[in-house]
Amino acid sequence: MPASFRCSIVTPSQSVLNTDASYVSYEAWDGQRGVLDGSSASLTQLAVGTVRVDLAAGGTKTYVIDSGFAQMRGNALTILTDVAVDSAEINAAAAEREYADARARVVEPGNVAPEARARLERAQRLAATKVRVARG
Repeated sequence: MPASFRCSIVTPSQSVLNTDASYVSYEAWDGQRGVLDGSSASLTQLAVGTVRVDLAAGGTKTYVIDSGFAQMRGNALTILTDVAVDSAEINAAAAEREYADARARVVEPGNVAPEARARLERAQRLAATKVRVARG
């Protein structure tokens, strides 16, 4: 059995995952990152995207996340995010509707405050990621 480390995914309302993992990959603000047992300590800002967890016991779990932070400390990786959706729970038709709704809310530049535009664009990225994951 490969060496493992503890992986936790936490949102403000719940602990989504707390398990031993052999490998975890996630989308950071500056590109894809991967973590193995013995990885150096780090604190990384996450992007809207996916987290893939290769379970130490075998198998893989994938989550869609809405940005946040990943901290590797000692032998534990903690992913803190506002949203974490298990890919197995994503309905493709619902994801397509969510994406269409997010795209419909697009406004012309200058017609909305920058903070509101950033929220709309983030909602679009999150919905697009759900569609991509649902399509496999």
